[in-house]
Amino acid sequence: MMTDREKTQAQIEGRLRQFGQTISELKIKTEQRQDKFDGQMKQTLDDIEKQHEKAHQRLQTMSSLADADWSATETDVSNHLDDIDAALRRALAHYK
Repeated sequence: MMTDREKTQAQIEGRLRQFGQTISELKIKTEQRQDKFDGQMKQTLDDIEKQHEKAHQRLQTMSSLADADWSATETDVSNHLDDIDAALRRALAHYK
């Protein structure tokens, strides 16, 4: 049986995987369209990718943290994921 920490980490890992796939899909769409927003969209996706990597790195450190530090890090990672989610939604809206 998974602990609450393990469940939370698994959920975070799932969101990170999903966001990684979405970032890859948006990069492909950006390359295919090559419209006037191409440079701007590439910069946006680069920024999102950096946020994604930072959240992934924080996740890697979580398993070795004590409970108080783990909770603070989980909150930080969740906030990063929410920011990534919002940024990806804005980027996806560009292609609708």
